[in-house]
Amino acid sequence: MRFNIFTRSKKVAVVTGATGGLGKQLVKHLLAKHYKVVMVARNLMQMEQISLHFGKNVTSCICDISQPNEIHYLLQEIRSRFGQIDALIHCAGNIYPGPLDLQSDDMIQKQIQTNLTGAIIVTKELLPLLKRNSSIIFINSLGGLLPLKGSALYSAGKFGLRGFALALSMELRPKRIYVSSIFPGAIDTKMLRQEIKNGGSNLNFCTPPLSADEVCRTVITALRKKKQEYYLPKWSGIQIKLVMLKPALVQLLMPYMERKGKKGKKIWAKRNRNNLQQD
Repeated sequence: MRFNIFTRSKKVAVVTGATGGLGKQLVKHLLAKHYKVVMVARNLMQMEQISLHFGKNVTSCICDISQPNEIHYLLQEIRSRFGQIDALIHCAGNIYPGPLDLQSDDMIQKQIQTNLTGAIIVTKELLPLLKRNSSIIFINSLGGLLPLKGSALYSAGKFGLRGFALALSMELRPKRIYVSSIFPGAIDTKMLRQEIKNGGSNLNFCTPPLSADEVCRTVITALRKKKQEYYLPKWSGIQIKLVMLKPALVQLLMPYMERKGKKGKKIWAKRNRNNLQQD
C-alpha cells in the first residue's frame, strides 16, 4: 500500500475502483468541486499516471477490496493522514457474463466479493472516519433492479447491494451520515466493451449507453442533495420498478426487451468499431 503525501483538505473523498473508466472521470469531477481524492484500486501503474496528471490533490492507495486485511490497513492510513473523510464512493465492480453452469468458483467469488462483500467491508471499516453530514455513495446498476438473464451473479451482487444500502441508510441517518445509490444503465467505458466481447446481455442497449460524465454529474448531485436513489435514465428506473411489482411480467416482456437491445447494440457497435478493435 502506497500513499503520496499532500496537505490536509477541508473535504476528502475516497473512491474505490478509481482507475476504471468511471472512476477516473469521477476523480476529475471531485477535484473540480475542491475535494482531495484518495484513489483506491489494485493497479499501481495506472494510479501513478492519474496522480501525475492531477497533481498533489490526488493520492494513490493500492488496496484489493476483496482482502479484509488490506482494507483494515487502508483505514489506518487514511485515519493517520486525514483523521476524517467527507465522502466514500464505491465505483469498483466487475462482471463475467454467461450462464451459471459455465461460471468457475473463482469467477463466482470475484463477482460477489467485488460487487457486494468488498463494498460492505470497506464501508464498515471506514465508517468511523465519516463526518456528520458526510455521504456514502454506491454506484449500483439498473441490473440491481431488473434481473439479467445470463448475468445471475452480477444481479445477485447488485440486488444485495441495494438492500444493504437501503438498510444502512436507515441505520446511519440519525448520525447524519447519508447513503445514496445510483442506478445507471450501461456506461460507455472499456468495461462495457469487454463485457460485450465476452457475451454480455443485449439489455445493456435498450437505451443508449451513458457517458461516464453523466454518471459523475449525478454523483456530485447526490453529494449535495443526499437522496437515497437515483436512476439513469430516470424513466428506465421508474419503468423497471413498476414492472418488478409483479416479477412475472419480466418473463413476458423479456423477448421485446431483448429485440430492442439487439437493435441498440448494432447501432452502438457501429459507432464504436474502432474502440472495440483496440481493446
